[in-house]
Amino acid sequence: MNRTAPSFLRRSYFFVRNAIERRTHTEKFIVADKTAHEVLFSDGLMELRYYPHQDNIPFELDGDAVAPQTQQHRTPILLVPPLGVFHWIYDLMAERSWVRFLNARGFQVYLVNWGAPSRHDAGLSIDTYVNHWLQKAVSQVQEHSGEQRISMVGYCMGGLLTLLYAGAHNHGQIRNIVTIASPIDFHASHAYGKVLGWVKRYTRRVPIPRALADTQRFHVPGDVLSVLFKMTNPLAGVVSYFDLVRNLSDRDYVKAHLTTREWFNNMPDYPGATVQQLVFEFGIKNALADGRVRIGDRVADLTGIKSNLLAFAGASDNIVSVAAAKKIMELGTMEDKTFMVVPGGHAGVFAGGKAQEHTWAITAEWLAQRSD
Repeated sequence: MNRTAPSFLRRSYFFVRNAIERRTHTEKFIVADKTAHEVLFSDGLMELRYYPHQDNIPFELDGDAVAPQTQQHRTPILLVPPLGVFHWIYDLMAERSWVRFLNARGFQVYLVNWGAPSRHDAGLSIDTYVNHWLQKAVSQVQEHSGEQRISMVGYCMGGLLTLLYAGAHNHGQIRNIVTIASPIDFHASHAYGKVLGWVKRYTRRVPIPRALADTQRFHVPGDVLSVLFKMTNPLAGVVSYFDLVRNLSDRDYVKAHLTTREWFNNMPDYPGATVQQLVFEFGIKNALADGRVRIGDRVADLTGIKSNLLAFAGASDNIVSVAAAKKIMELGTMEDKTFMVVPGGHAGVFAGGKAQEHTWAITAEWLAQRSD
């Protein structure tokens, strides 16, 4: 009885303290984007980061011990985030950090930061991201690392941008590509894929109204994007909230919860011109499923990519179906290509509780075999 009372009082104290601090100083619980880095290049919104080797002793990553490698792989990695989220999803927290994990596995790690577009940036198109910013990022990684061939890892739209870049700028500089939950066949993705297919069939000869050429009409503010994302799994938010209340006395749990929630609550705007291309070219026309699509003054030919390819899909992904992601296997003519379905939804496959033992570990091992 004497032992239980102090324990109960202690938990109650931290419960109240964390509850108050969560409301008054939320920023103290947000632990994303903490890994040491250098900014190598910036161009307006976009910047390129480099993460030097930093762990020299074993550490825990989501409950598992990671022993840092002293031997470095020759081929550096460029991480490409999606649009509509911030770059720090690759550095979510110490125990869910892709950059720290890959760094410890002996890779030179670089990361693109797309910045935070506003309504003033509604004219930003895929042309800018692929033909200008990614091209700059790749050349900077080559110059800084001293290696001409690099690996690229892209999650969701980041994987799509990577494939478009490889298809439009294929000079042998991309040795390996890893895509995670990246849609290729938009018409194969769940209910909205069927809707897109229906729209294509019945609007084939209908001209696009001039009003729809205005990029401002398609610009999606970050708060709206956040709501749309949560609507794909509304029950998860309710369950997550009750989990938080039940564990509110555990400060580490609150940090992990609020940092992850920041991913979904704090999203940057999605530029209107890019949304236009996603809706009309990739969505309704489903141009990517044909393997070739025009991006600015270049044609991205996915069938001409020769890089080694590893593509993941989430088994329970409500946004990008397995079939939508697997289409790249049909289009790709590269000799070395692998497709894997791993546990998790759209976010879980990338940073969920099982991601390290599946997506992360498989990626690191696959790249290690192709990086020396």
